[in-house]
Amino acid sequence: MKNIIKQIAEKQIESLSIIRNHTCILIKNYSDYKVHGTGVFVKIQNLYLLISAAHVFDDFHELFIPLGNGETLLKPGGKLIINNSKVSRSNDDLDIGILILDDISVKDLIQSYDFVIESNLVINHDITYLHNYIVFGYPSSWSKKSFSRSSFHSRPFVNFTKCVDLAEYPELKRNEVLNIIVEYNRQETVNFKSKKFSFGPNLFGISGCGLWYLDPQNYEENANPKLLGIMTDWPISNRRRLISTRIDAITELLRKSESLNFPESNLFSFK
Repeated sequence: MKNIIKQIAEKQIESLSIIRNHTCILIKNYSDYKVHGTGVFVKIQNLYLLISAAHVFDDFHELFIPLGNGETLLKPGGKLIINNSKVSRSNDDLDIGILILDDISVKDLIQSYDFVIESNLVINHDITYLHNYIVFGYPSSWSKKSFSRSSFHSRPFVNFTKCVDLAEYPELKRNEVLNIIVEYNRQETVNFKSKKFSFGPNLFGISGCGLWYLDPQNYEENANPKLLGIMTDWPISNRRRLISTRIDAITELLRKSESLNFPESNLFSFK
């Protein structure tokens, strides 16, 4: 059993470089590089996508993506698809924004980032209660601009976690069909700078990052992390929980709006 746990932990660590290459910081305010959110790059068929939380994309026209060490800031362009909440964003159980990137943006982005391919997207995911999930985003408090070096530096927040019991979903006003909720133990957050567990950061800035999964039955050397969802909420009512919207929401929205030829989710659909 110890060998299996060690193998899983090693594979999780190895997967972080892959996840990092799929993940970008979204900066608001060109002058002071304020981190406003996180995004994930995905390619489905001929569509190159930047996916984040809808509440991050509510300020889309003010957002930039740092390239390289931040010497260059890219203003992404394309077709924006964003849900309009019937309630407040804090109670928005969908909270998904999709940017179908234009060719000019893609040309610049592929020099610095990789796109998750559709075979590494998982719809219809059956929740497990093992530590096989990873949250990877960029908190605002761990990011800063060096004016002396004209560069931008950000340390990622990594949460190796597990899903909560389904009984908790009604308490947080969420539905397991649309959302996946995971634990956040702020007292024991991995600090890769000190290589120790430490008190975790305020999570403002990670909205829009990915929820990733490593299949315990498939820990082969070339097994890639799978994208399950987009993190959307750190609820004030329970700071030990993080809420994501399933990737099914993205694929179903694209099936409807773009007539995308992609397998239909068995969990729900948009009419």
